[in-house]
Amino acid sequence: MENLHKGPQVTFEVRLTPGRQGLDPNAPDWEVCELEDGVVNSNAEVYDNLTKGEAEDLAAMWARKKGEAET
Repeated sequence: MENLHKGPQVTFEVRLTPGRQGLDPNAPDWEVCELEDGVVNSNAEVYDNLTKGEAEDLAAMWARKKGEAET
């Protein structure tokens, strides 16, 4: 049986920026985080000051690009 190291599982999460209320989806209250095995390893992997729509689009694009790179 082969022992293959696959590396960390990378996912992208849209979340409310700490300290923001998130009442208006058009306000720049949202951020996208790159998670490795469910953990943000660096603040450089958090992209903030986005509207909710921008954050969702960015997370979807990164997930799609990651999927394309793996195939």
